[in-house]
Amino acid sequence: MRILMIVLCLIFITHLSATIINIPADQPTIQEGINVAVDGDTVLVQPGTYVENINYNGKNITVGSLFLTTPDTTYISQTIIDGNENGSVVKFESGEDSSAVLYGLTITNGLGGGTYPNYTGGGITCNNSNPSLKNLVITDNVTGDFGGGIYCEYSSPNLKNIVISDNFACTAGAGILCNNSSPILENVTIAGNSTNYSDGGAIGCHQNSSPSLINSILWGNFSQGVYFSAGFEPNSITISYSDIQGGESGIVTNNNGIVYWLDGNIDADPLFADPLNGDYHLCWTNFPIPDSTKSPCIDAGDPNLPLDPDSTIADIGAFYFDQTQTGIGNLSINQITESQLHQNHPNPFNPTTTISFSLQNNSNIELSIYNLKGQKVKQLVIDQLSAGEHSVVWDGKDGNNKPVTSGIYFYKLEAGDFQRVRKMILLK
Repeated sequence: MRILMIVLCLIFITHLSATIINIPADQPTIQEGINVAVDGDTVLVQPGTYVENINYNGKNITVGSLFLTTPDTTYISQTIIDGNENGSVVKFESGEDSSAVLYGLTITNGLGGGTYPNYTGGGITCNNSNPSLKNLVITDNVTGDFGGGIYCEYSSPNLKNIVISDNFACTAGAGILCNNSSPILENVTIAGNSTNYSDGGAIGCHQNSSPSLINSILWGNFSQGVYFSAGFEPNSITISYSDIQGGESGIVTNNNGIVYWLDGNIDADPLFADPLNGDYHLCWTNFPIPDSTKSPCIDAGDPNLPLDPDSTIADIGAFYFDQTQTGIGNLSINQITESQLHQNHPNPFNPTTTISFSLQNNSNIELSIYNLKGQKVKQLVIDQLSAGEHSVVWDGKDGNNKPVTSGIYFYKLEAGDFQRVRKMILLK
């Protein structure tokens, strides 16, 4: 009994000694806040853009936005760490454990690289560390080698409620590169990432890596979603209640590992709200009408996990669809409040894809396809169309009716003053 009382007293004293370091009120930069922190402290970051590259330096502390202290998710997009193409944006490389937390921030504009064995990821580097990464957007980071969004070396971070999007890796693992690592991904969306080669647009697994995915989405990554390296130690991946583009057969193992394909997995367009502009929320057109277009990821997560905040079965992906909202999207054709260009379906595609758009008013419109150089590949439509919903099919051929090569293309809609561009991927 006496020993128990001593332990409880120590826990209480430790709790009382924890400090909140406000940025920029107490320290001018996030890194300077980390430098003065001790284990158990919190570096609380006010909204703004912080142009810096931070390193936890072995400290098991929490760095987060005001989303830590409020239920307001908008603080994630309002609180940005910009790496200024000056290396990895965030580094965990000194044995940090799961009590080292990065929470509620946008991680962007990092530049990874290096040479063996000192590779770094564009957004986040985990080397011999196991941090907790929660409620993050990791986007528009680049690496000349491995891990555009996240690079893991002998690390097993826990990832929850994270979007990893539009990152680039020259060699492998545009979203995440795992090297002797076993990260756990729960409600993670990996979308729109790309590599120069075929080594995992979403996840690359090297040398005895074994990531686990639950309630997660891998969609629209170029080229393969999951890729196992060949010629090294075998890898594995465990997937359940997730939306994986191409399904189990789309995972490239190179006969070098095992895919544990468990219950609840699907292969269906998740119907993101506006992925071109970084919005990876799920859509339910004309909610709550039952027969309206509903993302297949809504209510499709693991039913044994806690319910979403709206008291419905967990959704798949980083963002849940709030079914307590009312009066959203219940519009007839004559009630369209603004013109829209929707994401093509399917995407990536081969050989055809459908492009849909909504017109608020009768309009003279032009819909055209462009390549990465900005050259017009084909004009699909030039006509006067009435207000309402419209769609057109592109067969992957140019203006001379010749098939185009695999790669990234853009489609642009012009309708009066309305202009919008979206990205799509052709895979052959």
